[in-house]
Amino acid sequence: MQLEAFPGKKRRGISLTPLIDVVFILLLFFMLSSDFMHWRQISLSSANETESKPDSVMLIRIESDTGELSHDGKRYALQDLSALTALVAEDPDAVYAVEAVAGVRTQTLVSVLDQLHKAGADKVSMTGVLP
Repeated sequence: MQLEAFPGKKRRGISLTPLIDVVFILLLFFMLSSDFMHWRQISLSSANETESKPDSVMLIRIESDTGELSHDGKRYALQDLSALTALVAEDPDAVYAVEAVAGVRTQTLVSVLDQLHKAGADKVSMTGVLP
């Protein structure tokens, strides 16, 4: 006759019925206690209400990787900060769009953007299509 050393206990599984009941009670509570009647409105101004004129755009072209710049047929050097300051002083509120020819390194482009900021231009942007 063989005796079992440990009589096998049957494991009872956790019943999900009380958990589902609690979830439905919480769902019912939050649905009934929520208030959906107070809608908040945000007043927005339309675009035609503004009276400011659009900013003028000054296109500055990087002609070579050595830092030669051009604007309206005039040539500027990247290192000549006084000439760039005079250019920016003509229209300080303008948007300065920088365009680079093919073959110009990214470092040259970043240097031009930095020099324009040093010259006093607040609105500087890049333009053109990258190859």
